[in-house]
Amino acid sequence: GMTWDEAIKNLAGNGFTAVMPNMCWGGTAYYASDVLPVAAEIKTKGDQLAACLEACRKYGIECHVWKVNWNMGGRAAAAFRDQMAKEGRIQVSADGKKNPDWLCPSNPANQQLEIDAMAEIAAKYDVDGVHFDYIRYPDSQACFCPGCKERFEKVLGKKVDGWPQAVMKDEKLRAAWMDFRRAQIT
Repeated sequence: GMTWDEAIKNLAGNGFTAVMPNMCWGGTAYYASDVLPVAAEIKTKGDQLAACLEACRKYGIECHVWKVNWNMGGRAAAAFRDQMAKEGRIQVSADGKKNPDWLCPSNPANQQLEIDAMAEIAAKYDVDGVHFDYIRYPDSQACFCPGCKERFEKVLGKKVDGWPQAVMKDEKLRAAWMDFRRAQIT
């Protein structure tokens, strides 16, 4: 129920020197974004990042934007989530189940979206930093989408028969798969 000015003033009065407001998810921005869909409440509440930054500068507090990577966390609008699913950009588990909450980290369009979103924050706002969060897979059962298979086979230099069980059972193949997964978020 506080304004950013009230909240930051309170934090500054209690010795805080920096904040990490969560302003950006996979598919949702709480500021005037040209890259990501803007959260619906911004129409009524205004640009939350601009308001937070204004209060931070007024009270001498650093502002490091918290960016949730890959995870749409149920915050992204249904239209965006549906578009990502239609374009094959969401994660798929080993059993073939699609996960509508997570973007696939190996998808080049998703990688560019993450880069563009973080660069946009730094270019449009005088932030002190950008904090990357969720820069990981949700678990070991993802992502096994057709794009991951194709990109993994390209890195490996050969076809993988018995996908995805092969990368879970063959020790050597699993090690290469884990290296591939790590490379997508490094």
